[in-house]
Amino acid sequence: MSDQALKSGGSPTASVLMRPWQANVGRTGDKVISLSASTQEGTLPSSESVGASASPQREWMSAIELVQEASEAIRITEERAVDLENQLKHVITQAEDEIKSLQQKLASQQTLLNQSEERARRGEARAKEAEAWLIRLHDAVFTAFGPKSRSKLAGNQQNGADSVDP
Repeated sequence: MSDQALKSGGSPTASVLMRPWQANVGRTGDKVISLSASTQEGTLPSSESVGASASPQREWMSAIELVQEASEAIRITEERAVDLENQLKHVITQAEDEIKSLQQKLASQQTLLNQSEERARRGEARAKEAEAWLIRLHDAVFTAFGPKSRSKLAGNQQNGADSVDP
């Protein structure tokens, strides 16, 4: 029955948990077995009383079988625990490797970001300098060719025209 329970059961502990107790569970003292070699009267049991009490022998066999099933379930559980521990170690190793890889990527991306920010700062400085030069150039052009110089130029042309026509 235990082999069939192990094969048909979903887990090894299912056979231990599903195994029925003794048929007469309701009677008091059924689960208690005296381990002493004497009977309740204090004498050793005779061969006749041992033969007559085949039921306790079956109870011993049942108890031994139950202990064997329990030990098998414990062994299987321990093997599964070892397997799970090994899997956990493997997963931890993979996670640590992935963390290291991601930290390296993060460091390289941080370096690239710092370089990009520095280039942006230099570009902004060049843009400000170019804008300052553009303003100076604009002022120089406007001063040289602005409305005042036009009026002077126009005045010179009128003076020159007046001098040509007397």
